[in-house]
Amino acid sequence: MKKYTAVALLVSGLSAFSGAASAAWNWDLSCGTFACSQTTSASQTSNPVGGPSVTVTGWSGTNSGSALAQGYIESWNGVGVQYSGESSASPNHAMDNKDKFESVLLDFGADVQLDSVGLGWVYNNDSRRSDFFVLAYTGTTAFSGDLTGKSYSDLLSLGSGWTLVGNYGGSGQGGYTLSPGATYSSFWLIGAGAVSGTSVGYGSNNYYDYMKVASVGGSAKPPSHDNKVPEPGSLALAGLGVLGLIGMRRRKSER
Repeated sequence: MKKYTAVALLVSGLSAFSGAASAAWNWDLSCGTFACSQTTSASQTSNPVGGPSVTVTGWSGTNSGSALAQGYIESWNGVGVQYSGESSASPNHAMDNKDKFESVLLDFGADVQLDSVGLGWVYNNDSRRSDFFVLAYTGTTAFSGDLTGKSYSDLLSLGSGWTLVGNYGGSGQGGYTLSPGATYSSFWLIGAGAVSGTSVGYGSNNYYDYMKVASVGGSAKPPSHDNKVPEPGSLALAGLGVLGLIGMRRRKSER
């Protein structure tokens, strides 16, 4: 009995370890670990307890083909973007696409997969003003996190290294589930509006979008096989093998 108990504990412990390798996290971009302030700044960082941090910067471009420039972010009920010279009056403190198309760049410093985005503020909570798109950097060349001089059309062009995860929104405040497939990246870009081909525009309702990103959720990339971390299925088979060996020894000892 002691042998069976020990093996059960071993398998349970190994399974728990393997599950922790791809733990899910939620990054609060509104308050909590994120600075909760209406004062603009060039960047801010969210540090979830025990999880990887994320640094957020704000970007904007007049249209699809114009050069992007870094602006400021403001975090109250979520992250908004203000370009240089933009009024801070409502609803301009949001991430919007009035006059310029604004976006937030999330730098995790390690590969993660985002599977959800939460909107904490939408202008008048009007669902027609909550369309957004999500891109992830999947290129093979190193990316520093600086989008200066690039345009949205550049990012959406074949060979740029950026992948369109999808267009989302349209339901006002609340959470949205993403469809990232097998995409993992250190850099994720969330912008107001919708993407079509190599252009950014307005959502299906053709309204200006004004929103704040309050949170993102996802998981860290599991270690590769090269790191010799056993998969959950391998752990289960190993446990069954140990149980089988104990059973064989027991039958031999009873003869």
